[in-house]
Amino acid sequence: MSYIGSKRSSSLVSFDEGTIGSKVVFPAGHVIQAFYAESTTATSITSTTQGSGTSTGLSATITPVSSSNKFFISYVGSFNLATHAAPGLSVEIYDGTSVVATENGIWGIYVNSSGDEYDNNYKYPFQTYITPSGSGPITYTVRAWKTGNAATAQPNSRLSTLTIMEIQQ
Repeated sequence: MSYIGSKRSSSLVSFDEGTIGSKVVFPAGHVIQAFYAESTTATSITSTTQGSGTSTGLSATITPVSSSNKFFISYVGSFNLATHAAPGLSVEIYDGTSVVATENGIWGIYVNSSGDEYDNNYKYPFQTYITPSGSGPITYTVRAWKTGNAATAQPNSRLSTLTIMEIQQ
């Protein structure tokens, strides 16, 4: 996991990490901080139940500057679905306590097929805009669940990424 930038600045002000809380107020819509994580580690997805997905191995921790701000979360995952008649897979964003974003009961990837296909590789984009669940550090984990045979996140070392941006309200 990498923090994007060790110094924050705008055309009007420049300040070091740690001073943002009480000294600078950005106008609504500004990105206050951004965190990025990536993984190429193959991870087997075993869960078949929404709300209790298997971790894809990708997470990021962020401490909101203000609990009234919003987080824009952008995930792009690499997946492989094994040969099966009508395989499917969806993702959810979990904050350590509850699922804060998901496909709402539908499949993000669904192959309506006869089962004779093979090597189903997909890029899965998922974005959401949420209110932080607290004011302390929050770890957001990308989890997935599937239908059908085997499913793998980051198959063959393919890249998956997670970006979280705090947006001033």
